[in-house]
Amino acid sequence: MKILLVEDHQGSRRNLQRLIERRGHEVTACGSVEEAETALAVEKFPFLILDWMLPGRSGVELCRELRTQPDGDEPYIWLITGRSDTKALEEALEAGANDYLLKPVDAGRLNLRLSVAERQIRGLAERNESRAALRDYARNMTGILENTTDGFLALDADWKFIYVNPKAASLLDCSRDELLGESFWEKFPKVYGFETDYRKKMAEGAALEFEATDATSNHLFEVHAYPSGRGISVFFRDVNRRKTTEEERLKASKLESLGTLAAGIAHDLNNILTVISGNIGLAQFGAPEGAGTYLPSLSKASRAAEYAAHLSNQLLTFAKGSIPHKQAASVGELLTHACEFALHGSNLRAEIQIAPDLWKAEVDAEQIKQVINALILNARDAMPFGGTVRLQATNQELTPEENSVLAPGHYLKVSISDHGEGITPEVAAKMFDPYFTTKALASGLGLSIGQSVVKKHGGLLHLESSSADGSTFAFYLPATDVKLSAGKVSGRERRFNFDRQRVLVMDDDASIRELTSQLLGTLGYDVTSVPDGVEAVRAYERALRAGEKFQAVILDATVRGGLGGVATIERLRHVDPDVIAIICSGYSDEGALTEFLSYGFRAALPKPFTRTELGDVLQRVIAARRLI
Repeated sequence: MKILLVEDHQGSRRNLQRLIERRGHEVTACGSVEEAETALAVEKFPFLILDWMLPGRSGVELCRELRTQPDGDEPYIWLITGRSDTKALEEALEAGANDYLLKPVDAGRLNLRLSVAERQIRGLAERNESRAALRDYARNMTGILENTTDGFLALDADWKFIYVNPKAASLLDCSRDELLGESFWEKFPKVYGFETDYRKKMAEGAALEFEATDATSNHLFEVHAYPSGRGISVFFRDVNRRKTTEEERLKASKLESLGTLAAGIAHDLNNILTVISGNIGLAQFGAPEGAGTYLPSLSKASRAAEYAAHLSNQLLTFAKGSIPHKQAASVGELLTHACEFALHGSNLRAEIQIAPDLWKAEVDAEQIKQVINALILNARDAMPFGGTVRLQATNQELTPEENSVLAPGHYLKVSISDHGEGITPEVAAKMFDPYFTTKALASGLGLSIGQSVVKKHGGLLHLESSSADGSTFAFYLPATDVKLSAGKVSGRERRFNFDRQRVLVMDDDASIRELTSQLLGTLGYDVTSVPDGVEAVRAYERALRAGEKFQAVILDATVRGGLGGVATIERLRHVDPDVIAIICSGYSDEGALTEFLSYGFRAALPKPFTRTELGDVLQRVIAARRLI
């Protein structure tokens, strides 16, 4: 053990040093308090032996000073004195000495007293090590609490703040000086229920978890409170962002479920509408010449079935945002019809200005109608007391300098203006976000889906301007020079004659197989129908072996519990690389309908289809094959 001996008499100092060192201790000896302080500044001694009377400051004074320092109770201190009166000894103990030794020092008595001191010093060392460990632990805990991302505060039994970490001060919007020593309930009187619940939990010796809001209800806190002695320790965090994220995730999950449901409904509805439309077509084709009075009714039924199919596809677009099936179209008539339809029954009137030389565009007409409908509904909400909605369509040639979002080129610009009170910057920053709405009963999806639809068309939808005089939304669609597709021809006007060419039809719905076979029969085809892909491959192989190859194959994309169209075409191409196949589906967002060539098909036939559409697609693919 290292011992510091302070004795001004050189002979006594040497004698004591020699006696102590005989017990195996390392002794540093010095003759004054100043020398002792120098030694203490360099090294730590667990045992100090101080002469009472020293030149200058005495050993008693040094003992008293050491005890007032941080960790001053750690060393074991002896005072050596020639005074044996009780008052002097009491003064030594009051100064902080653990024991004293009377002069002259007897070697036997010294050894005895050293033995006692050594045992006591070992106990002090263990205590000091535990204290140091606790001090380090407290320092580490304080560092953790000071730097944790959670707020932490401690309250005493009187609900007064005794500790507040920086995060807690930030969350409570107060400085630590404003909180320490103050009453929790005087500072935050709006946290109802905390006191009652906590006292109950503290009586049970259990923790308490709850949620609380501040007085403004702008912050939602997740709170964990624990009994701590007679006080309270509280961890809390602002969970607004997490709650918002959870709500958005839940909404996204609901939307995904809605999309799955909508896709299934749209598929089944399109199958039903295929049967309805097909049978109407058969009735129109087979009606005798004298049945002219029935043909207008059949035409109305056919248009109603088409409208129902449009509604089915709108449902799917709303829920999932399906891939647009674009065709070159004259957009002016489409815009006019969509605007008038959206304003029907409202107290608004439309002012429509379509450029007479408006360029054509490749669009999915039903999806663009949805965009117009969303923008018109937005204008209607902006003018609840009536007014005029202005729709304008013009040609725009964009240069790199004019727009940094769209590629330079030719576009159709469609703008819709209202005369409402305008849109605030805060709303404008969020209005294209999914689910954001300022209306109590709205879904908040109209503008976000509209933006998605226009983007998938290669264009841009944005808020062009807004002021107290009204707002203008505008969207751009790429122009095209593709020729317009020919208009539809009724079943009685269009004539087909295919000289009994052979067609294989695969569909898991028996009514659609029967209908398709009947429609193809009226068009002059020889039809074989099967319920799934496995049977389709077998039928195709048998026909090849018999030298009766099918000129075309129509495959349903989705077969419940069986081999669908995409998997079937892969097998058929192994059997016959030159197979002519058409993909057919009631899912309007089926990827193979849009990218049919990449899947190995020659054409796509969305459900529901008419007799004329069926004949057109077959005539086109077979004629194209003959040109190869």
